[in-house]
Amino acid sequence: MRLWEWFAKHGRIGQQQPQDAALAMVLVRYWERHANALPSAEFAKIALRYWADFWGEATVAEVTTARQREFVASLAGKSPGYIKRILTVGKAALNHAYREGEISTVPYILPGEDAPPRDRVLSVAESAALWRATELPHERMMLALLYGTLARPEAALDLTRASVDFDRWLLAQNPPGRKQTRKYRPTVPVTPFLRPLLEAAPAGPLVQWRGKPIASFKTAWRGIRRRAGLGQEVVPKTIRHTMATELRAAGVPEAEIQGMLGHRAYGGRTEVYAKYRPDYLGEAVGVIEGYMSRLRVSAVLVPES
Repeated sequence: MRLWEWFAKHGRIGQQQPQDAALAMVLVRYWERHANALPSAEFAKIALRYWADFWGEATVAEVTTARQREFVASLAGKSPGYIKRILTVGKAALNHAYREGEISTVPYILPGEDAPPRDRVLSVAESAALWRATELPHERMMLALLYGTLARPEAALDLTRASVDFDRWLLAQNPPGRKQTRKYRPTVPVTPFLRPLLEAAPAGPLVQWRGKPIASFKTAWRGIRRRAGLGQEVVPKTIRHTMATELRAAGVPEAEIQGMLGHRAYGGRTEVYAKYRPDYLGEAVGVIEGYMSRLRVSAVLVPES
């Protein structure tokens, strides 16, 4: 390891002026002291690599808006939302150095562009096609969790049989020991159509292959989508968006929709008590169950309640 890399990780740094502070050192120290322990560490590592590769030996003072535009241009081909996340990681690294008293000021970082809203929703026929296209138990379990809980795909893969409270029929999407992030993982009711699948599930991950957890559902998803005859714009998260749209179209109260999605209404301390109410997210559950019943009418292999 080069001397400066060792110092970046372990040394003590007094406050530096932007023209004297190496951006590479800021990035390394942010990774070693903070980002590597984040739930989003994998993406942070990728983003910091993009920063390091482009900026090289630049100082913090050289991170001007003009150069940032060149940095953004170097990322051409990536989605606006992805580029925005990369910029955000670099901004976080600089702000971390400032809070630690290691640099006197931080440059303005371009905010990037928001990704266009995903307005793709599935019709009942398309959802039915997805269900018919599942071939293996872990594929059916994954779809059931996505439709029944509105969980993000990465959250669904973290669920285990121990996540389920079979007495109260609640499912905790946040595993024990995992710190909640801005992508809050709520505790939601288990819809009736989903209960038989959960009762029959073996110990361990709910979505598993030969008893082992699945790190990614991307390969399985591509196969399901191809067999269902759907386009590449349909991603696992499309199911979450589809079901949220169904809830809104059915007039479910906004607080319940936010509760299912892990947004603010039922987040934090409020949820600790709200989830034990008999009617917790009851209207949302009714609409989800109705949607799944429509799929059963379409002769789809969805477990009967």
